[in-house]
Amino acid sequence: MSKNAWIILSLVLLALGVGSFFMEGIAYVTEETVVDAGPLEVTAEQEERVGLPVWLSFGLAAAGALALVVGLTRPSSE
Repeated sequence: MSKNAWIILSLVLLALGVGSFFMEGIAYVTEETVVDAGPLEVTAEQEERVGLPVWLSFGLAAAGALALVVGLTRPSSE
């Protein structure tokens, strides 16, 4: 990989790591049938949230920092 590719990869990983640290989790909506009586159907939407582990945030940030070090210390291939 070239020097620029390492630096771009590191910036993406660092952004994901810092962003996931401040996120509360990933939210999704489920729809559930509450009443189903002949032609009458009542549904309810419920928002669910899956939390992101802190170790994932630190891992992504550490991988980004490592990729940045590799990208900056790699000699340019000109």
